[in-house]
Amino acid sequence: MSLVLIDQWVANDHCLVKKVIAEMLKNDKETLTKLINTTTKMGWSMNKATICARKRQQHVGVYAGGHESYTAFAPMFDNVIKLYHGIDRKNNKATKESYAKQTLPALPQADAIQSTRIRTARNLSGYPFTCNMTKEQRLEIQSLMQKVFNGFQDPFLKGKYYPLKGMAEDKRKELVDAHYLFINDDATLDLVGTYQNWPEGRGIFINDNREKGVFIVWVGEEDQLRIMAMNKGSDVQAVWDLFYKGVEEVHKGVLKNGKDFVFDENLGYLSSCPTNVGTGMRASVHVNLPNFATKEDVKKRVKELGIAIDVRGTRGEATDTTGCTVYDISNKERLGSSTTQQINTMVKGVQMLMSGATPKNK
Repeated sequence: MSLVLIDQWVANDHCLVKKVIAEMLKNDKETLTKLINTTTKMGWSMNKATICARKRQQHVGVYAGGHESYTAFAPMFDNVIKLYHGIDRKNNKATKESYAKQTLPALPQADAIQSTRIRTARNLSGYPFTCNMTKEQRLEIQSLMQKVFNGFQDPFLKGKYYPLKGMAEDKRKELVDAHYLFINDDATLDLVGTYQNWPEGRGIFINDNREKGVFIVWVGEEDQLRIMAMNKGSDVQAVWDLFYKGVEEVHKGVLKNGKDFVFDENLGYLSSCPTNVGTGMRASVHVNLPNFATKEDVKKRVKELGIAIDVRGTRGEATDTTGCTVYDISNKERLGSSTTQQINTMVKGVQMLMSGATPKNK
């Protein structure tokens, strides 16, 4: 299917990358032609980047094959990022994480808040992103990360890495049932190449002492690394402290092994999906909001309140929430603000939804 035969794309006209390509076809065919004829040193092309929008219904519809995708295909990615994040790349200045102590506002101590989870995406310099790797590169990153995990000293971070290849089925089922372990069930990620050579080079690190929460690192999912912390209840400060210390320890270990996280001065930490550039962080709670019968009702209220939070079902963005009033509430912004600002926005949003706050225009 030709890239420029946009009327044959499966994604509808609301798809962000389709909007960008259509605009270039109309007003800047010369630049579009250059992009179509460009292949990065890591072997990524416009055809590979846009395959999901061409063959599936998508909201964003484009993936980067490595850090250089954001420069080689900048006219496309910059406009997708502007549509999604509302940020002009040229005018944004990103800041690296400082790992300084942060004090967060408390979530309500209520049974309504079932769990708190914070995660971020990271990729290592010198390698393609997961959707564009060779088997050898996957195994190399896995080997490097095992060294990083073995170097943990914090008693609440130390744990064990479980490679997917060779994992006992009962252990795999245990981790999946606990909602700790990822699986290869996403048709979009499959199409773009994320699951190539499965299960080589994939695995999960999980801490042993979980008194302060569960700390997990996924290796080889949508991004090379997904770093996360979670716990039952509403103690967002404790989950944040475990999460941020974990990110710092992973980063120290990566640096010790001669690598670093991929970082762009304008876009922040780079990710395979442009929705996750910036901090890469998603901080969320599962909260029971019995006054909202549907996810759409919550979204309507969020719009009225004018808060930058996202609303999902508890099993993901496309979850059917019929008959269930427990929702996943998270920060919407990843770019143009700091992790601390984003988690504060999430906490404030949950507080407002639980308290029945008055919309800002009233």
